[in-house]
Amino acid sequence: MICLKSVSQKTQTIVATALVAICVVVTGLPVAPAQAQEGMGYWKDSSGQPIRSGFGECVRSGYFAPSMATEQCDPSLAPKKAVATPAPSGSSGVEPKAASLPVVVPTPQSVTYKADSFFDFDRVSLKPEGTAALLQMLEQAKGTNIEEIQVEGHTDAVGSEGYNLKLSVRRAEAVKEFLVKQGVPANVIKTEGFGETQPVANNATGEGRAQNRRVAVELIGSKVLSK
Repeated sequence: MICLKSVSQKTQTIVATALVAICVVVTGLPVAPAQAQEGMGYWKDSSGQPIRSGFGECVRSGYFAPSMATEQCDPSLAPKKAVATPAPSGSSGVEPKAASLPVVVPTPQSVTYKADSFFDFDRVSLKPEGTAALLQMLEQAKGTNIEEIQVEGHTDAVGSEGYNLKLSVRRAEAVKEFLVKQGVPANVIKTEGFGETQPVANNATGEGRAQNRRVAVELIGSKVLSK
């Protein structure tokens, strides 16, 4: 079963870049032109709050410019609010209308796959079900400028801590290798293995261990649409 999380645990404390049991949800978060909406230079979650990295920093979009900085995310870069001054005599005080700009649509998506549907027990070679799920994700991301894909490997608590850590890293790398073969630039794919250190369920039960054996993939990208 594939369980969607609005953003991976890493992203909530980190977009979209965030993979694995089988239902892929793509969330498009349309926003207004950069000049019309404050905070346009950062990725935001479905509630409109900036997505943060594992270091607590706001995740900037690929088109970020210092002029888009906000007090919330980059106080040192944010422009100081100007004090309103009276319009010169003879002036209507009406600002000229800004030219219409393209709309940038952020497309973060985060999916978690049951590891057993991607790999056989104690193996790192992708199963047909795994390759099919990854291909489906890439199909849904067509037309998107992929800025980052984060792949996280997790295991249950069966076996030694060291072995599980290595297994989770190898599985994350196997997902990256497949994505690179599909044409995704290797430099935008970040992999990390957490072994058994981040369980989402009780390892004392079979059902809990199955939930902990997972691969999470987060894809972050953007589309530019003409108005």
